[in-house]
Amino acid sequence: MPLSLSPATDMLETIRTYLETAILPALEGERWFNLKVACNMLAMVERELALGADASTAERARLAQLVGDEGTLEEMNARLGRAIRGAEIALDDPRLLDHLRRTTADALAINNPRWLLP
Repeated sequence: MPLSLSPATDMLETIRTYLETAILPALEGERWFNLKVACNMLAMVERELALGADASTAERARLAQLVGDEGTLEEMNARLGRAIRGAEIALDDPRLLDHLRRTTADALAINNPRWLLP
């Protein structure tokens, strides 16, 4: 990336903040709602850029312990599903439960971190 450009997350935050503070308050009804949805989507993209790679790396490491490390993340998840359905991994296996909790928490941190609040 050229040094003259800000990181994508910074640019997205600037755009989202402008829309939320300068444009959104002047709108009503459907336009307000649609812009609010767009702002929420921009925030989600910001979080994906900031957190997604680490979340995927951690998920892959946990899956490797459960089903082996061959294939893509999607293939590893499919193997996990087959292992659960085939009773090769017990539903109360602490490693499985830890993996599911962490994967869900990582996804929520990106999609809607408010859902993680107590």
